Amino acid sequence: MPPANRIHIGESSSTLGDINTIPLDSLYPDNMASRINNMHTTKPQSLNLMKKLFETKPLTSDKYGFFVQPDTGRRVTLQGINMDASSKLPKIPLTTSYSSPDDCHFWDKADDVSFVGRPFSLDEAREHFLRIKLWGYNTIRYIITWEAIEHKGPGIYDTEFLDYSAKILKIIEDIGGLYVFIDPHQDVWSRFTGGSGAPLWTLYAAGFEPRSFPYNQAAFLHNTYPDPENYPKMVWPSNYGRLAAQTMFTMFFLGKKYLPNCIINGKNIQDYLQEHFINAIACFMQYVKDNVPELLNTVVLGVETMNEPNAGHYAIADLNAIPPTMRLRVDTTPTPIQSMRLGMGIPQEVETWKITMFGPKKSGTRYIDPEGHLAWVTSDYADKKYGFIRDPNWKLGTCIFAQNGIWDTESGELLKSNFFENDPITGEKLSHSQFNDNEFVYHWSKFREKMRQVDSKMYLILQGQVMAIPPSLKGTSLIDERTVSAIHYYDGASLMFKTWNRKFNVDTLGVLRGKYANPIFGIVFGENNIRKSIRSQFAQLREDSAVALGEEIPAIVTETGMPFDMDDKIAYKNNDYSSQESANDALKYALESNSLNSTYWCYDHDNSHRWGDRWNLEDFSLFSKDDISSKSYFDSSSALDKQSMKPSEYGTSTVGDIVEFDADTLNSLSIAGTSGNKSKVKSIANTKIRELVDSEGETETDSEIDTGSVDKTLGDLMSGTRIAKAIIRPFPVLINGTVKFCEFSIKDTKFYLTIDTTDSGKLIKVKPDSKKEPVEPTIIFIPEIHFKAGSFAVDVDEGQTVLKHNAHAQYLEWFHEINCGEISMTIYNYPQDSDSESCNNFC
Repeated sequence: MPPANRIHIGESSSTLGDINTIPLDSLYPDNMASRINNMHTTKPQSLNLMKKLFETKPLTSDKYGFFVQPDTGRRVTLQGINMDASSKLPKIPLTTSYSSPDDCHFWDKADDVSFVGRPFSLDEAREHFLRIKLWGYNTIRYIITWEAIEHKGPGIYDTEFLDYSAKILKIIEDIGGLYVFIDPHQDVWSRFTGGSGAPLWTLYAAGFEPRSFPYNQAAFLHNTYPDPENYPKMVWPSNYGRLAAQTMFTMFFLGKKYLPNCIINGKNIQDYLQEHFINAIACFMQYVKDNVPELLNTVVLGVETMNEPNAGHYAIADLNAIPPTMRLRVDTTPTPIQSMRLGMGIPQEVETWKITMFGPKKSGTRYIDPEGHLAWVTSDYADKKYGFIRDPNWKLGTCIFAQNGIWDTESGELLKSNFFENDPITGEKLSHSQFNDNEFVYHWSKFREKMRQVDSKMYLILQGQVMAIPPSLKGTSLIDERTVSAIHYYDGASLMFKTWNRKFNVDTLGVLRGKYANPIFGIVFGENNIRKSIRSQFAQLREDSAVALGEEIPAIVTETGMPFDMDDKIAYKNNDYSSQESANDALKYALESNSLNSTYWCYDHDNSHRWGDRWNLEDFSLFSKDDISSKSYFDSSSALDKQSMKPSEYGTSTVGDIVEFDADTLNSLSIAGTSGNKSKVKSIANTKIRELVDSEGETETDSEIDTGSVDKTLGDLMSGTRIAKAIIRPFPVLINGTVKFCEFSIKDTKFYLTIDTTDSGKLIKVKPDSKKEPVEPTIIFIPEIHFKAGSFAVDVDEGQTVLKHNAHAQYLEWFHEINCGEISMTIYNYPQDSDSESCNNFC
């Protein structure tokens, strides 16, 4: 008789997996806080199955740009989430974007903040990581900021934050099955300019006085807006076109060319800022390598460049006009020269704009009087505090652009309107599209050099300007086999209007790249065509990456997502999440159709209906505390379907051949029938399992699993998940071959997969009949929310399938031949009125 934890199907066999359990009643008392704490201090051994089914092994990539497990030759799909949006802001003092400056000591205590406790407490961490594992996700884009590391001052690193981060990463390793890459996040430079990222001292290094920004609109801050709940929708990105952020990115990327007199501590401001940023991120990565070396290149895959870099004033042809590349025009929209004048306290009449489906539209004008508040620091107190030594030609209290002859501060006259249009060294006329190839590449080369000093094997993820063609580095020494391309994509109409319009939408990528003479020509009609349009845009972004960097360079969509506060938050009142479900289904469809690796934006453990992700009124999180026990959990239109995750079939192993087990023990496994290539599932419901097989094949006769207790635990973990039907989907995790077609139909609850087995499977074994079979199977994640064990069928045209299933995970193993061309799989549910005997009817 074979060991109890193996099933023999014909001449092949497969392991049931680790079902190593302890009583869950004792681990999860009724009190939620105690239950969360226990999840940190004592890991339920039954969760080991999740770790074993997808072990985070070191990855390589092949000549087609796919991630590969080198020991098995299987290609790997990375599907995950950005975690955690709260990491943009300090934990101490507790800060949100709507906190009043007095309450959070916004400026006064900026040097003394702490991000220890971000993304969440150690006691909470296991709960949140297990939740995304239950979603089937295997990758985390782990958010940190420059400010979190170097907030105290230049070169002063917060080792307590580094140590805390290492502890969080160690918990991720302990849970298992989750890859991580580090995201040095920023939005419009810093939270002091309306976003997140850089520490306060960088603004003083640039000569700014951030406290004055609310008066002269050098930045439009949520923290200082008089009515924070009515902060204008999506106004925060407009800070890229306002004085503070626009100047900081000009200095960061263009300082040596355009601002040669900006010398601080013996270096041009460009090199000064870039070196501090790069060194801070290198410090983080070095700390990981030195203190938890076992994580690097196994759990922690690598690090990304600065999130969403901006070109500042690059290639602006006329400083007296709103740049045509600035398509996001919301509320007050000063021209660059108007921003400069306001920064010197000169009142301006500026245009106001609004977004329409056909592009930005002027809505009026507004008079702004800074009341004498300069955006530029007038005293040297900050220089003394931070140890800045400026070149004598850099005068404090005066606009740096005026100091470079662009305009006259006395008359307000613009003297050089096209100052940034031409390269001051070569005289070449510039275009905005050249930024990635020129200024970004300079930064990338410095970033790459420093990170390679930390570790030669970790992946470096290159992210240029959003939606722009990546830099042309194919075949150069600036990329290698450990380079990855980052892609960001957001549907402009859904993002700006916070609605899902099923009737018409716009080709966002085409409009941003100037494909259409008028945005009206980029309109797409009908939901089906909208879905196809988004799919095509993703395909274009992937193709751009392959052409610019090389086909062998993997790509990851490191950000994409949809807002949840659609239609003035009506779903929070009527519990109808159908718009959010459809919008996110369209995105997920586009990703899976293009076989793209991705990390969704976002997970925020502290999300609420009132304040969203607690940052600039964004509300993207796939989890919300306010959705716990809400009907929005499993179904956008019906009551909470608790049975969708009920572990009544705990420990079953079915599909392929029908396998039954006795309700009291797993030692009585038997093969009840065979179905050839038309595989169907049958499971036996049980209320308690008193004898389970551990990972070594031994039994624990004293262990008892009360499925009611397990169900309660899963409810705690899964509750709060929003639009689960759209964001929890089947997908191929490990593939012996190349995915040629992958699609999940949320409407029909059907999953289609076609893979090309040519040149697949590095390790094969030869059977007596000379057929070749991979040592390890293709693995497909099968979420129970769509496919409940005992209720679905699997059709394959080659090989056999085995279901791995317990209370926390459900995967399908597909044992098939390789080098046999294209093979396909379809997974679908039985009709609702089908009785249990139908499982025995094979055709």
